[in-house]
Amino acid sequence: MTSPAVDTGGGAQHHGAVRHRHVVIAVFPDVQGLDVFGPADVFYFANYIAEQRGEPAPYTIEIAAAEPGVLRTASGPRLVVDRSVSDPDLRPDVLLIAGGLAVVPAAEDQAYIAAVSGLASRSGEVGSVCTGALVLANAGLLEGRQATTHWALAEMLTKTHPDVAVDADRIYLYDGVWTSAGVTAGIDLALQLLRTHHGTEMAAAAAKHLVVYLERAGGQQQYSAHLAAQRTTHTTLSELMVYIADHPERDLTVRALAERLHMSERSLQRLFTAEVGITPAAYVERVRIDAARRLLELTEQPVAAVASACGFDRVETLYRAFKRVMGVTPVEYRERHARSPRDRVAG
Repeated sequence: MTSPAVDTGGGAQHHGAVRHRHVVIAVFPDVQGLDVFGPADVFYFANYIAEQRGEPAPYTIEIAAAEPGVLRTASGPRLVVDRSVSDPDLRPDVLLIAGGLAVVPAAEDQAYIAAVSGLASRSGEVGSVCTGALVLANAGLLEGRQATTHWALAEMLTKTHPDVAVDADRIYLYDGVWTSAGVTAGIDLALQLLRTHHGTEMAAAAAKHLVVYLERAGGQQQYSAHLAAQRTTHTTLSELMVYIADHPERDLTVRALAERLHMSERSLQRLFTAEVGITPAAYVERVRIDAARRLLELTEQPVAAVASACGFDRVETLYRAFKRVMGVTPVEYRERHARSPRDRVAG
């Protein structure tokens, strides 16, 4: 396995510098379809963009499984599998292991694991989508590394592989091996691979075709505030969480929120923490930081204006909270995740 050549210039490579890469996505019976088609479509659009520019296609995409043939996906549609993962002539530049709810039987199939391990040793870059991290872990490819995976698998992966430092709050990460969070995070991972291979401009163009964010920050928690609201079965609390997410600039103190629900502050604290797993104040802070992150990515508003729009009483409060949660200051975050001028909105 080789380290990715990270693009630092942000521009597309010129015609003569385009390197063709062979991508193999490894699958198993009842694989999650989006784990396969999401990344595949990123590379497809890279080829389309190159074609529009009169350049050669930068990617060839193949599907591999235990054996070639027709394989059922979890939702029903079938895949035509091109290659066997045990084919010694298969030497991809990029190997991605797809996941799904049926990953456990695949990860316990010793022949499949051995074949994946051998294929990985013949590959340039190796990564997983969603619960495919369990296959990588069982193949010994995550030992001593940091990794992320679908939130529902994180606890199991931590228990079965204590040698793997599982960070369930990441969309994707790279520690010698690429791993990504649940399902749609495979698109984020593929866009980042495209970005390292052929530059920010091509990755941004592919993201635009897919109508997704180019950068749903790798250090961001997997759950958006709205998704967190969907996890609670308490209707009134769910509605309150959506209200908070939609209005980060308003008075969201525990007192104000309790009054909104006609509850005591103590009752709200107890209910919220039991249902959501964090306190109301922690959730409000998460919402406000997520809102600030989006404004930093998508607009040119001054940081002070961002702080005000997201409900922080002072810009210093935003700086402290943002640095603690995101690991970087708002200014550093904007520099790292800046979009081209035409894609940003003036404040």
